[in-house]
Amino acid sequence: MNGMNDKELQELTAESEEESAEYEINETKLDEDNNAGSPDADDEDSEEKKPFSDAHEWACSLVFAVLLMLGLNLFVFRSITVDGESMCNTLQHQDKIIATDFFYTPKRGDIVVVQANELVNDATGLFGEAIIKRVIALEGDTIRFDFEQGEVYLNGELLEEDYIAQPTHLRLNGWTESGVDYVVPENCVFVMGDNRNNSRDSRDLEALGFVDTDLIMGKAVLRVYPFDGFTVL
Repeated sequence: MNGMNDKELQELTAESEEESAEYEINETKLDEDNNAGSPDADDEDSEEKKPFSDAHEWACSLVFAVLLMLGLNLFVFRSITVDGESMCNTLQHQDKIIATDFFYTPKRGDIVVVQANELVNDATGLFGEAIIKRVIALEGDTIRFDFEQGEVYLNGELLEEDYIAQPTHLRLNGWTESGVDYVVPENCVFVMGDNRNNSRDSRDLEALGFVDTDLIMGKAVLRVYPFDGFTVL
């Protein structure tokens, strides 16, 4: 090549390769310096969007929590305020309780919330939207009273009731006879208040009577107010 011998050509090629490698190293170092000195556009956008992203996540979490609480309140737990003195001394007027119908099947002795707005007698207007009573008998059970002695018999045996305020002397509409056996119909329960002589309940066959289990809103599980009276029911 124009008088160059092989040795000179090799030296020229080597110098060219060294210059090219040095250029690439300098170029790489320059890029690293630039990257270290100033964040790229994506990082800047990310930093700008972060406060909005945090606020959006917080709002979504809040909405989810509210919906969860509403769902639990509608389908699992219910907050009920005791209205009246029919459950004294177990529950007092204006106590607040939590009830649940989650996989619930009524049992004897349970304190239940009854959807009484469907049971109100138009002539008497005895009940409000919900009443709270104790399940005494289930479908197929036989219930009998001795009003003179204040005693209740379940399936022929005297019922031991350590939760009542006083013996059961009160006679209500349609159930005034002592010694008469009544059989609880299918899909129904018989309920009474613990304050037996100050309670409108299943003894009043005209106003309430036997309660269809479909009208039971749930079992009372906790008394949450007043706070010093917090109790598992």
